[in-house]
Amino acid sequence: MRFIKLSESELKSLQQGQRYGKHFLFRDRCQCLILSHQGQTIPQLTELFKVHRVTIYEWFNLWESGGIEALHKKPGQGRRPKLSPANPQHVERARALVENERQNLKAVVAKLSAELDIEMHPDTLKRFLKNLATLSADSANASRKVRTQISTMKAK
Repeated sequence: MRFIKLSESELKSLQQGQRYGKHFLFRDRCQCLILSHQGQTIPQLTELFKVHRVTIYEWFNLWESGGIEALHKKPGQGRRPKLSPANPQHVERARALVENERQNLKAVVAKLSAELDIEMHPDTLKRFLKNLATLSADSANASRKVRTQISTMKAK
Protein backbone atom coordinates (compact mmCIF):
# COMPACT_ATOMS: atom_id res chain seq x y z
CA MET A 1 0.00 0.00 0.00
CA ARG A 2 1.14 3.51 -0.81
CA PHE A 3 0.32 6.46 1.40
CA ILE A 4 1.31 10.10 1.32
CA LYS A 5 2.92 11.45 4.48
CA LEU A 6 2.57 15.20 4.97
CA SER A 7 4.21 17.75 7.24
CA GLU A 8 2.02 20.23 9.10
CA SER A 9 2.75 23.02 6.61
CA GLU A 10 2.03 20.74 3.63
CA LEU A 11 -1.21 19.60 5.24
CA LYS A 12 -2.29 23.21 5.81
CA SER A 13 -1.49 24.22 2.24
CA LEU A 14 -3.45 21.24 0.89
CA GLN A 15 -6.39 22.07 3.15
CA GLN A 16 -6.35 25.64 1.84
CA GLY A 17 -6.22 24.32 -1.73
CA GLN A 18 -9.07 21.92 -1.05
CA ARG A 19 -11.26 24.66 0.42
CA TYR A 20 -10.47 27.61 -1.80
CA GLY A 21 -9.06 26.14 -5.04
CA LYS A 22 -10.57 27.60 -8.19
CA HIS A 23 -10.92 24.33 -10.11
CA PHE A 24 -12.68 21.17 -8.92
CA LEU A 25 -9.89 18.91 -10.17
CA PHE A 26 -7.32 20.76 -8.07
CA ARG A 27 -9.63 20.58 -5.03
CA ASP A 28 -10.14 16.83 -5.57
CA ARG A 29 -6.41 16.22 -5.85
CA CYS A 30 -5.77 18.13 -2.64
CA GLN A 31 -8.51 16.24 -0.81
CA CYS A 32 -7.21 12.90 -2.09
CA LEU A 33 -3.74 13.62 -0.71
CA ILE A 34 -5.19 14.69 2.64
CA LEU A 35 -7.23 11.50 2.86
CA SER A 36 -4.21 9.39 1.96
CA HIS A 37 -2.30 11.09 4.75
CA GLN A 38 -5.17 10.17 7.08
CA GLY A 39 -4.85 6.48 6.14
CA GLN A 40 -7.34 5.97 3.32
CA THR A 41 -6.25 3.18 0.97
CA ILE A 42 -6.00 3.41 -2.82
CA PRO A 43 -9.17 1.28 -3.35
CA GLN A 44 -11.10 3.54 -0.97
CA LEU A 45 -9.85 6.66 -2.79
CA THR A 46 -10.73 5.26 -6.22
CA GLU A 47 -14.25 4.52 -4.98
CA LEU A 48 -14.62 7.95 -3.40
CA PHE A 49 -13.34 9.98 -6.36
CA LYS A 50 -14.68 7.63 -9.06
CA VAL A 51 -11.33 7.42 -10.85
CA HIS A 52 -8.99 4.58 -11.79
CA ARG A 53 -6.24 3.60 -9.37
CA VAL A 54 -3.64 4.72 -11.90
CA THR A 55 -5.10 8.22 -11.66
CA ILE A 56 -4.59 8.20 -7.89
CA TYR A 57 -0.99 7.11 -8.39
CA GLU A 58 -0.54 9.94 -10.93
CA TRP A 59 -1.83 12.45 -8.37
CA PHE A 60 0.62 11.06 -5.82
CA ASN A 61 3.47 11.33 -8.34
CA LEU A 62 2.50 14.92 -9.18
CA TRP A 63 2.62 15.82 -5.49
CA GLU A 64 5.97 14.14 -4.94
CA SER A 65 7.55 15.68 -8.04
CA GLY A 66 6.28 19.24 -7.83
CA GLY A 67 4.32 19.87 -4.64
CA ILE A 68 1.05 21.74 -4.60
CA GLU A 69 1.81 23.70 -7.79
CA ALA A 70 2.02 20.45 -9.76
CA LEU A 71 -1.57 19.60 -8.77
CA HIS A 72 -2.94 22.46 -10.88
CA LYS A 73 -4.20 21.68 -14.37
CA LYS A 74 -1.69 22.95 -16.89
CA PRO A 75 -2.72 25.31 -19.71
CA GLY A 76 -3.66 23.53 -22.90
CA GLN A 77 -5.11 20.49 -21.17
CA GLY A 78 -8.70 19.60 -21.72
CA ARG A 79 -10.98 19.65 -24.70
CA ARG A 80 -10.48 22.29 -27.35
CA PRO A 81 -13.53 24.51 -28.00
CA LYS A 82 -15.46 23.82 -31.19
CA LEU A 83 -15.94 27.55 -31.75
CA SER A 84 -13.25 29.97 -30.69
CA PRO A 85 -13.65 33.71 -30.17
CA ALA A 86 -10.02 34.00 -31.29
CA ASN A 87 -10.89 32.57 -34.71
CA PRO A 88 -12.15 35.43 -36.91
CA GLN A 89 -13.89 33.03 -39.32
CA HIS A 90 -15.98 31.60 -36.47
CA VAL A 91 -16.86 35.05 -35.17
CA GLU A 92 -17.81 36.51 -38.57
CA ARG A 93 -19.92 33.56 -39.70
CA ALA A 94 -21.72 33.18 -36.37
CA ARG A 95 -22.56 36.89 -36.19
CA ALA A 96 -23.75 37.01 -39.80
CA LEU A 97 -25.96 33.93 -39.42
CA VAL A 98 -27.40 35.08 -36.11
CA GLU A 99 -28.26 38.48 -37.65
CA ASN A 100 -30.36 36.71 -40.30
CA GLU A 101 -31.93 34.11 -37.98
CA ARG A 102 -32.22 35.72 -34.55
CA GLN A 103 -35.22 33.64 -33.46
CA ASN A 104 -34.07 30.27 -34.77
CA LEU A 105 -30.75 29.13 -33.35
CA LYS A 106 -31.27 25.59 -34.61
CA ALA A 107 -31.18 26.88 -38.17
CA VAL A 108 -28.03 28.88 -37.37
CA VAL A 109 -26.42 25.77 -35.88
CA ALA A 110 -27.31 23.71 -38.96
CA LYS A 111 -25.86 26.31 -41.36
CA LEU A 112 -22.77 26.92 -39.23
CA SER A 113 -22.15 23.19 -38.85
CA ALA A 114 -22.36 22.72 -42.62
CA GLU A 115 -20.13 25.71 -43.43
CA LEU A 116 -17.44 25.01 -40.85
CA ASP A 117 -17.76 21.21 -40.96
CA ILE A 118 -18.22 21.07 -37.17
CA GLU A 119 -20.96 19.15 -35.41
CA MET A 120 -22.39 21.14 -32.53
CA HIS A 121 -25.35 21.48 -30.23
CA PRO A 122 -27.37 24.71 -29.97
CA ASP A 123 -26.05 25.12 -26.42
CA THR A 124 -22.51 25.27 -27.87
CA LEU A 125 -23.54 28.21 -30.03
CA LYS A 126 -25.26 29.90 -27.06
CA ARG A 127 -22.08 29.61 -24.95
CA PHE A 128 -20.00 30.93 -27.84
CA LEU A 129 -22.29 33.94 -28.33
CA LYS A 130 -22.30 34.62 -24.59
CA ASN A 131 -18.48 34.56 -24.58
CA LEU A 132 -18.43 36.98 -27.50
CA ALA A 133 -20.76 39.35 -25.66
CA THR A 134 -18.59 39.15 -22.54
CA LEU A 135 -15.43 39.80 -24.54
CA SER A 136 -17.06 42.74 -26.32
CA ALA A 137 -18.22 44.22 -23.01
CA ASP A 138 -14.76 43.77 -21.50
CA SER A 139 -13.08 45.47 -24.44
CA ALA A 140 -15.65 48.29 -24.37
CA ASN A 141 -14.99 48.81 -20.65
CA ALA A 142 -11.25 48.79 -21.26
CA SER A 143 -11.50 51.34 -24.07
CA ARG A 144 -13.81 53.50 -21.92
CA LYS A 145 -11.19 53.48 -19.14
CA VAL A 146 -8.47 54.45 -21.60
CA ARG A 147 -10.60 57.32 -22.98
CA THR A 148 -11.30 58.50 -19.41
CA GLN A 149 -7.59 58.44 -18.58
CA ILE A 150 -6.74 60.36 -21.76
CA SER A 151 -9.39 62.99 -21.08
CA THR A 152 -8.18 63.47 -17.49
CA MET A 153 -4.61 63.80 -18.77
CA LYS A 154 -5.69 66.44 -21.31
CA ALA A 155 -7.59 68.34 -18.61
CA LYS A 156 -4.42 68.65 -16.55
